[in-house]
Amino acid sequence: MQKRNEICQQCGLKSISHVQNWVKEIVNYLLPPRFLNFLPRKVEEYLGKIIEKIFIYFRLLSPQRDFSFSDIQLRTAIFIEEAEKEGIKFQVLKSPFKYTNYFLMQIGEKTFFFEGLPRAEFLDKNLSRIIDDKYLIKKYLKKRNFPFVEGNYFWWFQQKKAIDWAKKCLGFPLVVKPHGGSLSWHVTTDIQDIDSLKLAIKKAISYSPIFIIERFFSKANVYRATVIDFDNVFCVQQIPANVIGSGVHTIDQLIKIKNNNPKRGSLHQRTILHKLVVDETTKELLKRKNYLLSSILEKGEIVYLQKDPFLRLGGDLVELTSEVHPDNLQLFREVAKFFWVRLVGIDFLARDISLSWKNQESAILELNSLPCIEMHHFPSWGKPQNVAKALVNMVLKYYR
Repeated sequence: MQKRNEICQQCGLKSISHVQNWVKEIVNYLLPPRFLNFLPRKVEEYLGKIIEKIFIYFRLLSPQRDFSFSDIQLRTAIFIEEAEKEGIKFQVLKSPFKYTNYFLMQIGEKTFFFEGLPRAEFLDKNLSRIIDDKYLIKKYLKKRNFPFVEGNYFWWFQQKKAIDWAKKCLGFPLVVKPHGGSLSWHVTTDIQDIDSLKLAIKKAISYSPIFIIERFFSKANVYRATVIDFDNVFCVQQIPANVIGSGVHTIDQLIKIKNNNPKRGSLHQRTILHKLVVDETTKELLKRKNYLLSSILEKGEIVYLQKDPFLRLGGDLVELTSEVHPDNLQLFREVAKFFWVRLVGIDFLARDISLSWKNQESAILELNSLPCIEMHHFPSWGKPQNVAKALVNMVLKYYR
């Protein structure tokens, strides 16, 4: 049993956060998004304002104008910096202990409350409430005939049932991930056998009481599309941590050079790119190529240090907005319109984003209601895209 303040090696969070996530998941199950669908948007918005005023009145939260961008999340800082050019003013709500992810936005005489990024939720329809549910999304994507990843969810006490279902309905290879969570925390991919499946389930339920088993796309690349106001689409590819040979430096030296790039930070720093992680997977991949960390690569040779394109392991981002096939752009727009959300991140699996999804094995993996727009602003390679500007234009369109 981990101690409350012990740091989890999987997600970099204190172990107490696992307990908090368990509680959150169970509460969300008892009050699922379907229940909230009966609550009109106007009523929900009104109740939100009342709760906000109560928290401020009792000084549980205090609005701060003199915050710095280092106090808040990077995606919000990028947006605010762009919005202030249009005369929009902001305050961040601060608890007695730290700055929160909640903000007040003033446009003229009007003040609006939002979390992370303004998403014009007051214009959303009820279906938008479920887009962060990794399992429910599958059902609706299937219903609408969008490409999706087959999978199912199970509680921690249903492990035997889950394994039997996976063998019968999917087969290997598989992916196991927590029902809730982000940044690929406690996710295991390319599971090839029963023993590995059991370990993956154990890892997932250490973070969440509910886990998902789904099919693994072995030859697909991972893309993140961000759609704003149903029309503006931006796209990056996530690739596994790697180094490129110089003909002079060792692999170990190349890792240190890449990690010294100011764009890369630790998991708790305000960067989207993180330092490359050297672990057992790294050693296994190098061994397959008969390399050691002391080996010198030929100039231009690429060596991958991780199997998965997770950013927390030092993965890279390649900006590919200009290369997305028109059919794929249309798919992303149709998904946003179907769920009626004006800001959404879409995780997409395909071999090549420049080819139509109709002509290759492809699938929508997940949706995200609060996407990391900084992915497009600070890619490893490719032309940065000003997603914050598109979001500001959306705000000026609907909030004034």
